[in-house]
Parts: sequence; C-alpha cells; structure tokens
Amino acid sequence: MKNERGGEELEKMIEVKHLSKSYGSKLSPVKALDNISFTVEEGEFVGIMGPSGAGKTTLMNILSTINLPTMGSVSIQGK
Repeated sequence: MKNERGGEELEKMIEVKHLSKSYGSKLSPVKALDNISFTVEEGEFVGIMGPSGAGKTTLMNILSTINLPTMGSVSIQGK
C-alpha cells in the first residue's frame, strides 16, 4: 500500500492519540501531558527531549504501562 507521499506504507509501531495525564486533585490538577499525538513508524528512531518537568518520564511510564493516561490512547504494534 502507498502512503500520501507515494512511498510504501510503514507499520505504525507506536501510535499516541490525544494523550493527557494530570496529577493531583480535580480542584487543582497539574498537567504533565496535554493532548499529545504522534506516530512512530517501523524503522524510525525517536528521541524525547525537554526541560525538567516537561513530561518525558510520564510519557515513558504511560508507554510502558506503568501509569495510565488521564485521557487519550496508546497503541503498540496495533494492540
């Protein structure tokens, strides 16, 4: 199958859709992640960069199922 650029369609290894994670109480939540979406295709290498408190560890914990997102979805190899 071809993609929109005319190349071969690669398998989506990781697909993150509208991912959000908040900590704390409902009255004063702290947003660690706010509506993040991205795809990592087969063969891609990805780095996660950002300052302290940007949500890097929270994202990795959600991808590895240590934590659950407040909203959104994560798919690893279609599962």
